[in-house]
Amino acid sequence: MNQLNPNDIRDMSFIKDASAGAIYGTKAAYGVILVRTKTGEFNQKGRISYNFDANFDTPTALPDVLNSYQIQRASMDRTLWTNGSVSNSEENKLNMIQKYLDNPVPENAWYEEGGRVIWVGNVNPYETAVKKWTPMQKHTLNFSGGGEAVNYYISTGLQNQSGMYKINTDEFKRYNALINVNAKITSWFNLFGKVSFDQTHYETPYLVGGKGNLWEAMMTDPARNINTPLMTGPNDPLPNAYTDNILSWISYGARNRSVNRRMSLLASPEFIILPNKLKVKADLAYQPQSYSLNRYSPKMAQVLESWSSLGTNQTEAQENRAYLDNNKRDNYLINIYADYQQTWAENHNFSAILGYNQEQTTYEQLTNTYRRLINPNVQNPNAVEDPTLNESTRYAETLAGRAVFGRIAYNYAEKYFLESNLRYDGNAKFTKDERFVAFPSFSAGWRISQESFMDGIREWVNELKLRGSWGKLGNQPGEAYPFQATLGSGRAAFLINGQQIVYINPPNLVSPHLTFEKARTWNIGVDAAFLQNKLDVTFEYYNRKTTDILTRGDATFPNTLGTLAPYVNSGILETKGLELAIGWKETLDNGLRYRVGVNLSDYLTKVVHYAGNSGLLITNADNREIMYDGKTIGEIWGYKSGGILQESDFNGKNPANGNWIYSGPYQGNLYPGYLRYQDIGGPDGIPDGKIDAGLNKIGNTGDRVVLGNSTPRYRFGITGNVAFKNFDLDVLVQGVIKRDVWTGSSAYWGGGAGSRWMLERSWTPERTDAEFPMYGAAPSVNDQYMINGAYLRLKQAVLGYTLPSTVTEKLKIHRLRFTLSGFNLFEISEIPNVFDVDQISSAYPQKRSVAFGAQITF
Repeated sequence: MNQLNPNDIRDMSFIKDASAGAIYGTKAAYGVILVRTKTGEFNQKGRISYNFDANFDTPTALPDVLNSYQIQRASMDRTLWTNGSVSNSEENKLNMIQKYLDNPVPENAWYEEGGRVIWVGNVNPYETAVKKWTPMQKHTLNFSGGGEAVNYYISTGLQNQSGMYKINTDEFKRYNALINVNAKITSWFNLFGKVSFDQTHYETPYLVGGKGNLWEAMMTDPARNINTPLMTGPNDPLPNAYTDNILSWISYGARNRSVNRRMSLLASPEFIILPNKLKVKADLAYQPQSYSLNRYSPKMAQVLESWSSLGTNQTEAQENRAYLDNNKRDNYLINIYADYQQTWAENHNFSAILGYNQEQTTYEQLTNTYRRLINPNVQNPNAVEDPTLNESTRYAETLAGRAVFGRIAYNYAEKYFLESNLRYDGNAKFTKDERFVAFPSFSAGWRISQESFMDGIREWVNELKLRGSWGKLGNQPGEAYPFQATLGSGRAAFLINGQQIVYINPPNLVSPHLTFEKARTWNIGVDAAFLQNKLDVTFEYYNRKTTDILTRGDATFPNTLGTLAPYVNSGILETKGLELAIGWKETLDNGLRYRVGVNLSDYLTKVVHYAGNSGLLITNADNREIMYDGKTIGEIWGYKSGGILQESDFNGKNPANGNWIYSGPYQGNLYPGYLRYQDIGGPDGIPDGKIDAGLNKIGNTGDRVVLGNSTPRYRFGITGNVAFKNFDLDVLVQGVIKRDVWTGSSAYWGGGAGSRWMLERSWTPERTDAEFPMYGAAPSVNDQYMINGAYLRLKQAVLGYTLPSTVTEKLKIHRLRFTLSGFNLFEISEIPNVFDVDQISSAYPQKRSVAFGAQITF
């Protein structure tokens, strides 16, 4: 999909039911998207089309960080309110921050204390680094046409996009081309050929090891990223030098440059054995792909905590380095199948497909690391101070799959339908004994509207079809050799007898009986159309049971295992869901055409059995939620809130240490402004005077209960299209009706760079009726502060205008069209605006876009 230019797509279809998907085998475990690209037409005059799009993007949400004074003040307040004492040093820092805010010159951005540089500046990293709007341009030029025996479609495209950062920004360029040729060689032989090419160039700042993700890093460590300027001032002891601010690291020059090149060569010969009855077709494809990464990180010289000298605390930045990654992947694909169709006595329609599929993928990767380069721009293994520090690695793998498949279909008078599919699939990712599995499916349909007893209502019931299917699909792990114990090797970071030794890691554990994950799905559905096909309705209910699920057996192995747990087929999941779509279309007498559609979908997944967690633990040793028998996927475990504590809830203070005396259930040291939790989970459900998670297992969960579910429920979409004369408007609205969300992000609760939104709504001794508890840290998961994740978003709106043909004919052009588009234009939600409504996380959000386009055809 990523290889395609959207302007080259002719149409797309989605196969969701198992009966249709089974013929695609293990690649169709969760459905199939079929994409057809544009082709020329026979006996068509040559046409030239040019498409231009200009986009402008902006983030849908930005963290609302505090300034340096607010961060320092909030930290000191929390210390005072929790029986701590604020040092003179902290008081002095607050005063110096205020001094800088009153006169923000570089000399006021720091002071020295105890021989250390204390930074007291004020940088908003998002305002400093993130552009308000980011431009993008796309150009597509295509040629199409055809004669009696040959048609063609040729397309080229260019995309140029600037990055979101103001500092040393990233740049993305994409080039693509597509050639489709269809030829009628003889009356019994046709040939279709396709060549597609896609190449991307991506250049972006590189954050040296230990600095993490830039978007999230800007929220943390305010002493570095808020208080510290990017560079020292011209009059500072070490002038115009970089600091340890995260933005300094994207400014100083470390860079990633990558080129990703993909090509697809396809030849599809077709032999017509019996006209309109039997044909044999083949798809022969070769898909080479290459990727190269050039990373260079110059030596970094920065001011840290002293004016005595420049240096860095990042090992990778203490020298000039380069990292080169070159890999290539070759895919070979063969599909050969016979397609037979026959009709008897006008009403008996039969068709059959029998085919063979084989695929092979080879992958090679070679990496080189050059250390202590004399010049970071000269990345030569010999242009280094010590060649013995250079490192090289190589990795290679070969994967293969083979299958036979078939389909038999019968329908009587386009009224009764029967179909059966079978695919016998094999994959080299499994042992010989577990490598081949059969995936069958069956489906049936009944067009009730074609029955004679429907004649009386056929004027308003135009279509009514009942259908159902059953099928089994497969899935496979992402790793190349999950059933084989592989050894890893490398160079040790130390010397023995003056030599840097080579080490070999012990192999991971493997399961000798690993096999395909299998998904059995059945569904029933109704398709209907009413009132001269103005109203159409589709409803579907499905049930998917996934067996032999591929997981790592984390819960059954101790922390002292010393290696990764093996992949195992260890459980059963069951998903139940439904989909509903309703559409209305009409053309009015004045020529106005419109269509409105509404779709709704919902599902829930439960764990029927999970062998990897016989103890029914809720979380594992890493405090990550794991599956257990009976679990509903998406469960959110937490505590019942008892509200925000006030001074009246305590029995005064302990004169010995000044701590507040609380007579309720024990949950550690408590203070006014903290959140208390309800004691509901002692032995036999009787309160036990403490708040805890019990034994962290079903049957002994302490005071934790299931508070909600993070699965998006009742996803909906609303589509609208209206066309009048030469204008048209397309609108897409989507959203979620029910979703429970818990977040512990500092972008929401505060801490780190903070959250202005939360600070203004948090408890203080003067604001005891606040909505939220004391500012500065996230409470434990609880029901009171669960976020309502429901939303409605205007996902897309496209306004188009096509010049009348009377005008274009005078201009000697075939068609001229202009579009004005908007994407993610607005949202209605209770989700705080520091988050994107789809993600609700600290990751970089989706973009809000405005675009202008023009399409001209000669």
